[in-house]
Amino acid sequence: MILTVLGCSGTYPRPGGACNGFLIQEGETNLVIDFGNGCMSNLLKQVEYTNLAGIVITHMHIDHFGDLYPLFYALRFFPGEPWGLQVLMPGGGLEEMGCILGADSREYVPRVFSETPIVKGNIYQVGDMKIIFHPTRHPVEGYSVRIEGKNWIVAYSSDTKPCPGLAEAADSADLFICEATFPVSYTKEASFGHMTSAQAAKAATDAGAKSLLLTHIWPTFDPRDILSEVNETYEGEAILAYEGLQLKLGGR
Repeated sequence: MILTVLGCSGTYPRPGGACNGFLIQEGETNLVIDFGNGCMSNLLKQVEYTNLAGIVITHMHIDHFGDLYPLFYALRFFPGEPWGLQVLMPGGGLEEMGCILGADSREYVPRVFSETPIVKGNIYQVGDMKIIFHPTRHPVEGYSVRIEGKNWIVAYSSDTKPCPGLAEAADSADLFICEATFPVSYTKEASFGHMTSAQAAKAATDAGAKSLLLTHIWPTFDPRDILSEVNETYEGEAILAYEGLQLKLGGR
């Protein structure tokens, strides 16, 4: 399996960067986890957008789904109409997405995309990947994600403050992609629905995650400071996400 970081900034992108998004490739299956502002141009460096097996949108904040709009138009006008791309997302997400589109475009959204509402406790299958969701604690409905392949496990926190679902999603994961939006000095500010570096380190430690990929760091902060604070308590390998980073798991 190959994981490629399409974007990793929280809320808004750094210069030349993109908001959260990750491409997971195993065999012929291409799965995208979140698709924030700027991710599509980075996706096109790796795979044709018509070759996606599915997309996961963990919650309906624009920095996690914003590039569904250019993807929609690319598919909408592609010759041969390769429509029906599965999008696993909170129920009603496509309707919410369509609110800012003109009526002529809005009617095509449920044809270009096929919405699969996320339901806690359900197990979803995309190719050979099994996907399980755990509720987060964030101002809107959202989910942490556990993706299990043939011989690897990847977990993704999405946006959340500390909650029981993190340990369930990341239990013994080979790689835990975890938000670390704030440094420790901003613990109060993080409490509305995000995590600090120290909280990300604790979540990974509690889950027994083998390695930690830090993402969703606000451009306000220096990622090196975040990494330094994580390394104070987390004993596994901690890595800063950046656009274009590729990690291989499972021997592929």
